[in-house]
Amino acid sequence: MPVSKTYQSDRLLWHYTKSGKYSVKSGYQLARELIAEVEFGPSCMSLRAQSWKLDVPTKIQHFFWKIASGTLPVLERLACRGVRCDALCKRCDSETETINHALFDCPRSRCIWELVPVLLEPGGFPYASIFANLNFIFWRATSQSGVSDIISRLPWILWSLWKDMNKKVFQGTESEPIEILNQAANEKLLWEEAKSYSVSNLLPPPVVEERDYSTRCQVDGSWKGSDPFQGLGWCCCNGDDYTILLGEWSVRRGLTSLHAELQALIWAMESLLAAGVACQAFETDCAELVAMVQAPDDWPAFSILLEDFSQLRTSYPSPLSGFSATST
Repeated sequence: MPVSKTYQSDRLLWHYTKSGKYSVKSGYQLARELIAEVEFGPSCMSLRAQSWKLDVPTKIQHFFWKIASGTLPVLERLACRGVRCDALCKRCDSETETINHALFDCPRSRCIWELVPVLLEPGGFPYASIFANLNFIFWRATSQSGVSDIISRLPWILWSLWKDMNKKVFQGTESEPIEILNQAANEKLLWEEAKSYSVSNLLPPPVVEERDYSTRCQVDGSWKGSDPFQGLGWCCCNGDDYTILLGEWSVRRGLTSLHAELQALIWAMESLLAAGVACQAFETDCAELVAMVQAPDDWPAFSILLEDFSQLRTSYPSPLSGFSATST
């Protein structure tokens, strides 16, 4: 832990953010963790995480996250939340409309799944558990269907099935199973065309940074929590990328990898100042380091090292032209 050279007074820091500054988001997250009940049995966290990895629009990713978290607004869930409604499925009028029943067990839904190139057998897909069905859609569908792209199709089919359910509730009409599958295929095709168009036509060309200075110094820190030491390094080059000076140093490991990045910058500035090299620009591959030196008051956890940085900054003959994050 770095020690202040100017005998700064001790201060309270918020341990649950990188910067040491309190945020409502981190406070809310900590509160949720403190009141969370202990869960027994298998966790559904992987299913929820996989929802955001699907190659589909964000609204469909959110739809799958609601399924995995048990918050999809089917009639059974609405009744549990105090909404006055009949929890009986409006399509079959025989069972309670749970998430699994609505999407997989309802006879209407099963008619749709029977048209999908997936082997339906007793005890197999669709299962009685919504989590088993999600596991099948996310990972195991290919082995049971033999169709290579079936995993990419199934999310669209489930989404179209859900929209058809809502059309039944709010408009009183519903499509035939084959129409639902065709709609899913068309939406998937349009999504892929839109992505292809945006990549080739909408994305701006990469901006090439123009340097208006001749001498620059690239800094970096290497940190691993399991190693007792950390590595600091810097390389000072001129406008023709000719190396003027460089340094490498193995020191006792600091608190975090971000501390190592800041220590590398401070050591580079000290070394160049001692060598009399007029370097006015520093580059790093750490965007957080750039934010830190530009707004030091927002990073109280690094106040001691930032104090050293500020003193070094004033020691340079002229104001530094910039600190930037690059892919060095």
